[in-house]
Amino acid sequence: MPTHLDLEEAMAISEMAFLPCRGITDADSSDASYALRVEDETGAALLTIAHIARSQYSDPVHLAGLLEQARLELSKDGIHLTPWSMPTQSGASPSR
Repeated sequence: MPTHLDLEEAMAISEMAFLPCRGITDADSSDASYALRVEDETGAALLTIAHIARSQYSDPVHLAGLLEQARLELSKDGIHLTPWSMPTQSGASPSR
């Protein structure tokens, strides 16, 4: 059965996808979207995605593709990231 991600789950996954760099997300409650910024250890921006819409993150496969593409772009720029894969979705929201 297909699962979908809510905004909080998608933001948490996005933040973890760019270690050891720092992923920072910022929700836009007006349309349930978010922005993603990846910074190095000095706080310098390495990557910014200004708008990730619900249609882009609600499907885990689609979000994984978006994040993998962003990781690929950083690796082409010489940024070394830890191995990452999309977390398995159980259909239940993680408790925080």
